[in-house]
Amino acid sequence: MPAAQGSQADPALVALRGFVRRHAALGAAPAPVAIAFSGGADSTALLLAALQRWGPARLRALHVHHGLQSGADAFADHVRKRCAAWNMPCTVLPAQVQVQRGDSLEDKARDARYQALGEAARGLGCDWLLLGHQADDQAESLLLALLRGAGPKGLAAMPEATQRDGLWLGRPLLACSAEALRQSLDARALPYLRDPMNHDPAFRRSRIRHELLPVIARLEPAWRSTLARSAALCAHAAASIEEMAALDLARCAAPDGLGLSALRELSDARLGEVLRLWLRRAGLRSNHGQIDNLRRQVRATARGAMGLQVRLGAATLERRGGCLVRVVSAD
Repeated sequence: MPAAQGSQADPALVALRGFVRRHAALGAAPAPVAIAFSGGADSTALLLAALQRWGPARLRALHVHHGLQSGADAFADHVRKRCAAWNMPCTVLPAQVQVQRGDSLEDKARDARYQALGEAARGLGCDWLLLGHQADDQAESLLLALLRGAGPKGLAAMPEATQRDGLWLGRPLLACSAEALRQSLDARALPYLRDPMNHDPAFRRSRIRHELLPVIARLEPAWRSTLARSAALCAHAAASIEEMAALDLARCAAPDGLGLSALRELSDARLGEVLRLWLRRAGLRSNHGQIDNLRRQVRATARGAMGLQVRLGAATLERRGGCLVRVVSAD
């Protein structure tokens, strides 16, 4: 295990200790803790902090290898060697990224990464999977969501802790800057990888990092904390909206779907949120245009319109009697 030189000043260790205090179940549970370990500076800083906090026996390093870069094999070798040097288990996870025309490679790679990490962590008996996202990542996520025209849920960016399919995802480093993490590793001569995709102008996140954020930094030196505060406020607003939508959804529920008469009683804003939540709980993604179209068709049923049909992925939403139902395609 690497020496804890200057551990009190190590931003990752300080952040992890604070995270464990806020999420006591992580510190108390005997289950192993999974760490997503790319080999980059952020995940290296997180893994080293976790080693100082718990020691290698409780940790499980997980590295996703989806072969999107020519250096992917070298990245996996680096991760294996680091974990062997620190005497801790390491699993390299192959992940296939299926991209169709119109898909975002970044989004598809992220989805494949989360799926592989989640399945592996649950398979190893872990209750928590810790991720190395830091303050710069959070700011970039907020700006990306803003450029997509996202609402409060999207502008909430990344939560510090959230549960997905029985596994807790934790991001202890959201208050740490990328620069501080790198400086801490450099001061201790600890090796880490540099991902060339982080400098590729083909990716919007990379352009935000290298072109937009320097401009924002000149306008607002405290941009990390300012944007993090905006994300937190959006998270609170999104939670309140979802609580109301959940109550409305329960009132509109019917044996086969949602009651159209109950849906029509809602305001446009509340109707849109109910439809969005209903679809999300069914694992269906929707955009603003699709929700707006569906909302108009629901309203039209009050004027005697019998036809109601919207296609979303493998599912079709349609009217059956007095209900809006989901029909999943067999192919």
